[in-house]
Amino acid sequence: MGKVGTGWSRTTSAQIRKALDTVVSPKQKLTKTIRKPQATWVEPKFYADIEYRDITSEGLLRASSFKGLSKGTRRS
Repeated sequence: MGKVGTGWSRTTSAQIRKALDTVVSPKQKLTKTIRKPQATWVEPKFYADIEYRDITSEGLLRASSFKGLSKGTRRS
Protein backbone atom coordinates (compact mmCIF):
# COMPACT_ATOMS: atom_id res chain seq x y z
CA MET A 1 0.00 0.00 0.00
CA GLY A 2 2.99 2.26 -0.45
CA LYS A 3 6.04 3.40 1.42
CA VAL A 4 6.42 5.04 4.82
CA GLY A 5 8.97 7.83 4.81
CA THR A 6 8.80 9.06 8.39
CA GLY A 7 8.54 7.83 11.96
CA TRP A 8 11.90 6.22 12.67
CA SER A 9 15.46 7.15 13.45
CA ARG A 10 18.81 5.51 12.70
CA THR A 11 18.55 3.80 16.09
CA THR A 12 15.09 2.40 15.26
CA SER A 13 16.34 1.32 11.83
CA ALA A 14 19.24 -0.58 13.44
CA GLN A 15 16.86 -2.25 15.92
CA ILE A 16 14.58 -3.35 13.09
CA ARG A 17 17.51 -4.73 11.12
CA LYS A 18 18.71 -6.67 14.18
CA ALA A 19 15.20 -8.15 14.67
CA LEU A 20 14.91 -9.08 10.99
CA ASP A 21 18.34 -10.75 11.05
CA THR A 22 16.81 -13.35 13.40
CA VAL A 23 14.27 -14.48 10.78
CA VAL A 24 16.33 -14.54 7.54
CA SER A 25 15.01 -17.04 4.99
CA PRO A 26 16.96 -18.67 2.13
CA LYS A 27 14.10 -17.90 -0.28
CA GLN A 28 11.17 -15.52 -0.55
CA LYS A 29 7.79 -16.50 0.89
CA LEU A 30 5.66 -14.43 -1.49
CA THR A 31 2.87 -15.82 -3.66
CA LYS A 32 4.07 -13.71 -6.60
CA THR A 33 7.78 -14.10 -7.38
CA ILE A 34 9.79 -10.88 -7.28
CA ARG A 35 13.18 -10.74 -9.00
CA LYS A 36 15.55 -8.99 -6.58
CA PRO A 37 18.93 -10.77 -6.74
CA GLN A 38 20.47 -8.70 -3.90
CA ALA A 39 17.44 -8.93 -1.58
CA THR A 40 17.60 -10.49 1.88
CA TRP A 41 14.37 -12.40 2.42
CA VAL A 42 12.88 -12.91 5.87
CA GLU A 43 10.14 -15.04 7.39
CA PRO A 44 6.89 -13.05 7.78
CA LYS A 45 6.98 -12.82 11.59
CA PHE A 46 6.62 -9.08 12.19
CA TYR A 47 3.94 -6.49 11.57
CA ALA A 48 4.63 -2.80 11.06
CA ASP A 49 2.28 -0.49 12.95
CA ILE A 50 1.53 2.37 10.57
CA GLU A 51 -0.60 5.44 11.15
CA TYR A 52 -2.09 7.12 8.08
CA ARG A 53 -4.57 9.86 7.26
CA ASP A 54 -6.32 8.40 4.21
CA ILE A 55 -6.10 5.95 1.31
CA THR A 56 -5.82 7.42 -2.19
CA SER A 57 -8.01 6.37 -5.12
CA GLU A 58 -5.01 4.29 -6.28
CA GLY A 59 -5.08 2.36 -2.99
CA LEU A 60 -1.94 3.95 -1.50
CA LEU A 61 -1.57 5.28 2.04
CA ARG A 62 -1.58 9.05 2.41
CA ALA A 63 0.47 10.83 5.13
CA SER A 64 1.78 7.55 6.57
CA SER A 65 4.07 7.30 9.61
CA PHE A 66 5.85 4.29 11.16
CA LYS A 67 4.80 3.70 14.78
CA GLY A 68 6.58 0.48 15.65
CA LEU A 69 7.21 -3.16 14.88
CA SER A 70 5.34 -5.99 16.55
CA LYS A 71 5.86 -9.73 16.45
CA GLY A 72 3.15 -12.35 16.51
CA THR A 73 -0.57 -12.00 16.03
CA ARG A 74 -1.76 -9.35 13.62
CA ARG A 75 -3.70 -6.49 15.15
CA SER A 76 -6.35 -4.56 13.26
